[in-house]
Amino acid sequence: METENLRKRIKEAVAVIESYRGFGPMVDDGINAFNRIDACVAEPTPERVAEAKRLLEGLNRLIGPYQSYVPIFAHSLSSCSVWATVGT
Repeated sequence: METENLRKRIKEAVAVIESYRGFGPMVDDGINAFNRIDACVAEPTPERVAEAKRLLEGLNRLIGPYQSYVPIFAHSLSSCSVWATVGT
């Protein structure tokens, strides 16, 4: 996926979960992680790709039971995981 399209998906995902901030600190953690992943996508280096993979693994564990509630977030997470696995 093209970098700009992926970054757009990340921003859309963050916008969706912003409305869930009051549900607990896990939402803030997810927003912060996705913002950090966005920075890694914007300027990928081997270290940043490794950081993104680590963050994505954590987000995948957190989102598991909630995927159906935030499908845009789950789809963006999936797209980022493909990016991190396949490479830039």
